[in-house]
Amino acid sequence: MHLYRVCYRCRIDWGLLSRPLSAEIERSLSRVRRINRRSGVTGALFLADQHIVQVLEGDPGPVLDTVYCVLTDPRLNTLEAIFQEPAEDRLFPNCLMFFRDLTDGVDAALHPILKPLLENTSELTRESALEAVEHYSSELLEGRLTNTMLMI
Repeated sequence: MHLYRVCYRCRIDWGLLSRPLSAEIERSLSRVRRINRRSGVTGALFLADQHIVQVLEGDPGPVLDTVYCVLTDPRLNTLEAIFQEPAEDRLFPNCLMFFRDLTDGVDAALHPILKPLLENTSELTRESALEAVEHYSSELLEGRLTNTMLMI
């Protein structure tokens, strides 16, 4: 299996949301996780004030199919590719779609490396995006290790 990773940022078109934001997120995540389970895609979705940042990982075909779906979603526009590359390992191996709402600013205040994810005006580089995403990946890994130790 060839592992592929994509990270992009999209602006949210608030006028095209048909439900309250929390309902849109819940419905979208439920659908995405169902699709990802069948296609073997994992990843993470981060909500910032005016945009989302998403990381997808898996076989190249299903990952790129997911990006195509995003391109056709009228609620999202101005897709900006941050990076796309072969990957050795998954950052989110057990997450059909990890989600974090960063709009309250709490995480950014605690972890300054997240600032580039939140600022739509700043140029988001591969390195800064990967560093921010790895923050959550390692947090999840620590949680899995703690759960494993508690089960012993």
